[in-house]
Amino acid sequence: MTNIDISALNQIGYASQFVDRDVEHVVRTFHHHCFSCAGSSLDQRVSTPYLSPADLLRTETRESRFSHISDIIAGRPTSTQTAVSRWPSAKEGRPGIVEFATVAEIVGKAIGADQQGRRPYASGGALYSAETVAVTGEMVSGVPPFSVAHYLPGSNRFEILPSRFDRARFDGVTPFKGAAFYLGYFVNLKRATFKYRSRGYRLALLEIGSMYHQVAAVAQQHGLASRVLAGFSEYAFTKDCGLDSRLLLPVVVQAFGLPGGEDVQ
Repeated sequence: MTNIDISALNQIGYASQFVDRDVEHVVRTFHHHCFSCAGSSLDQRVSTPYLSPADLLRTETRESRFSHISDIIAGRPTSTQTAVSRWPSAKEGRPGIVEFATVAEIVGKAIGADQQGRRPYASGGALYSAETVAVTGEMVSGVPPFSVAHYLPGSNRFEILPSRFDRARFDGVTPFKGAAFYLGYFVNLKRATFKYRSRGYRLALLEIGSMYHQVAAVAQQHGLASRVLAGFSEYAFTKDCGLDSRLLLPVVVQAFGLPGGEDVQ
């Protein structure tokens, strides 16, 4: 085992000695309170929904003015294609083969460190406390189906975890149909809070947003569409990855697939 590997194994334990236990408890409790949302299937099972589909449609994707008396200055006319360069979020993937080498290249280019340790996205306080785990389906060649691989951004490698999914669990991660693979993004709780305490958790969430945006852009360059999904079973996904949800807090998963016609229009 190399010195790099030994150092990587010791990271969580080393950071733990500096963590305020009260801060850790508060952050973990808050994170767990974020697992359900208004109008979700869980919300409908345990309570009377207070938001109707009409209420949601009236508020989702709408802009919010701060004042009804403020002046308005016209902006530059745009279309979806000129305003942003990304494809629409994929609705589903079509059948086809994706090499694991392509997965590795996408992840490496999007979030891997260069020789100076710099990464392609910003991190508050240089913590880089988010972790990325790839879960491959049967359409990914080069690794066994349903493998779980943790990305190591400093050395640009993947460690293959002993846990394995099966077809039923892979298909049940999200409602996304035809996923070739998933990336799961986790907050490394000890690393996030040992330096900046509760603020480190906020920085980790911002960091994950930068990460999946970068990954989506690079995946698009490689001909893959994606969709970011926060509505998944956090406990089940983390457990199936063989990870401890008390230390690694699941935030979102990003599904990838070969695009259909609607994904590239």
